[in-house]
Amino acid sequence: MQRHMALSLVQEPPAPSFSPSLAIPFLPTENELTATPLRTRNAQLQDARSIYHLIDSFTCDGTLLRRSYLEICANIHTFTIVETSSRQFIGCAALHVYGPHLAEIRSIVVHPDTKRHGAGSLLVHTLLDQAEASGIKCVCLFTRIPAFFEHFHFRIADHQTFRDKVLKDCVHCARRNACDEIAMAIGELPSPRDRPWSSFFHPRHHADLVQLQL
Repeated sequence: MQRHMALSLVQEPPAPSFSPSLAIPFLPTENELTATPLRTRNAQLQDARSIYHLIDSFTCDGTLLRRSYLEICANIHTFTIVETSSRQFIGCAALHVYGPHLAEIRSIVVHPDTKRHGAGSLLVHTLLDQAEASGIKCVCLFTRIPAFFEHFHFRIADHQTFRDKVLKDCVHCARRNACDEIAMAIGELPSPRDRPWSSFFHPRHHADLVQLQL
């Protein structure tokens, strides 16, 4: 029975995109957010729709990379969500593991009406704990708000340090020639011997990667 329910969720197409205010049908009130402790947990397949809509609402202006509903379903095991004690969805983040040498915090987003209550910080701490428990040496992220992540001791790094990330996302990004995101990392930066040979990308035309040349 559970297997059929899971399959129906994956096959069901997502509803049209809408504003962040509609991504959570019943937002907790200010008093509820203050009085109710937030918590994180591993995402489950039934969370995919909420994750998809919240991420999608922040892709139009380039704040987040677009992720399809099917992609989120396929990678649901990488997501952590933050919610109230009454299981009201507040936000999410994913930890993408490249190997023991590197993991990336991505798709981190909190509903704008629930900010300043520690949801974002709770997500970052949870993902860093996951990486440490897995023995990952370095955690990176690409962001336009470096000041927030500096509170967690992330430091600015060169884009080309994270060739796994460049190969996976940056070479396909529409802004690859004028990237305005700042690369940050915590832990031991990957060295050439830590990077798999498949992660080395050599563009045919250097003009294709102005700010992300390797």
